[in-house]
Amino acid sequence: MDHVHVIRHKVMVEGRSQRSVADELGLSRNTVKKYLSQSEPRYRTRQPREQPVLERVKPRLLELLADWEGRTTEKQCITAARLHSQLQEGGFEVGATTVRKFFREWRRQRAETFVPLVHRPGDEAQVDFFEVMVEVKRTRRKCWMFLMRLMHGGGDFTWLYERCDQVAFLDGHVRAFEFFCGAPARCVYDNLSAAVRKILFPGRN
Repeated sequence: MDHVHVIRHKVMVEGRSQRSVADELGLSRNTVKKYLSQSEPRYRTRQPREQPVLERVKPRLLELLADWEGRTTEKQCITAARLHSQLQEGGFEVGATTVRKFFREWRRQRAETFVPLVHRPGDEAQVDFFEVMVEVKRTRRKCWMFLMRLMHGGGDFTWLYERCDQVAFLDGHVRAFEFFCGAPARCVYDNLSAAVRKILFPGRN
């Protein structure tokens, strides 16, 4: 989500000038102007480089992955190392790094979720919790802003906190739900570092 929604809220809703918003968030005026002209940040895409070795072994890789489908126990879990070993046993010459990259991208595509372009009323809210600079009695200081945005109507709720911790993160939800007089069916999070204490099951290659 970056600063897009924050910039648009400050300028379009609060009536702030582009210069003051740029100074507060530590951004250039050109960046603020660019984000005001678009609802989401746009990213340039580069043409993928040719990978002749990968293209040669890719059909066999997909066959091996299909063979592993349905196996759920720890010892039966497919890994990049096992894929590489099976390729070598089959006479394919390919580096372990190439296999790891392919396997990582294969898993990412299978786990990828897509944000719907059409949002139903009360269906979804996007939540962010990020650092901002504010001016209090002519003194600039660092704070953290909780932002919840209803994706159907575009309504925003924001609240400033002195600390970036789980207590503030949860308090922001309570205040937002009270402000909106209800809770959405689901929330999509951009930054969970304030809410997550520990990752118990990190991904495996």
